[in-house]
Amino acid sequence: MGIGHRDGYSASVEGFLYFERRPAVRLAKTNAHTLVLADRCELPPGAEGDLVIVVDGEETSRRVMLPEGIELGQRTANYITAAPF
Repeated sequence: MGIGHRDGYSASVEGFLYFERRPAVRLAKTNAHTLVLADRCELPPGAEGDLVIVVDGEETSRRVMLPEGIELGQRTANYITAAPF
């Protein structure tokens, strides 16, 4: 799936969540408040990590917090921005 970019639509879009001492979690989709997970994971309420989006090789990130955490097998999760980068 591509997203709008200054020169048209991107050819490559990837999203990841990074938490300390854990493997990266791949994302299927995201918006301003919700994540759709491509990988299974389990994280406690209040977990903080980095949301990284890579569009055509250009990486952006922000610090996010998962107020409700993620239960194993859960496909979507709400997040809030803890610190924009």
